[in-house]
Amino acid sequence: MTDTARFIVFMASAFLLFVALQRFAVRRREALPNLRTTMTISFIVVVLGMIFARYSHLAFPRLPWWIYYGLPALTTVILPPAWLRMSRSEVLQYLPLAWLIAPVIHVFFSLFVGWHDYMPFPVYIPSIAELTRHAIG
Repeated sequence: MTDTARFIVFMASAFLLFVALQRFAVRRREALPNLRTTMTISFIVVVLGMIFARYSHLAFPRLPWWIYYGLPALTTVILPPAWLRMSRSEVLQYLPLAWLIAPVIHVFFSLFVGWHDYMPFPVYIPSIAELTRHAIG
């Protein structure tokens, strides 16, 4: 699979998880935000954020690295709680889970698919196939 195709798979996975996360965070409301709202927020945060993080260094080579990753992270932290007018308790549920989505996706794809390039980890996470080959062989 090409690098671009894998990026799209990562993005689609993150998008679906982020939609689910928003729905989870506001699940106790009498009137839930409509799906169109959560899809729009997810598109901005996930799709545009991932594209910006991945390709903005090509368009803006003089920007510091923390802008490439900091702006999408800031959008993740600020946009959904503000747009959805989350209560304090909703934000306290949302924030830790929002930060965990990326590492969870990385671990999942590393273990089950053998793709190790979603995000830079300081340690290598072998796939189950690699672990099995090592154990058998």
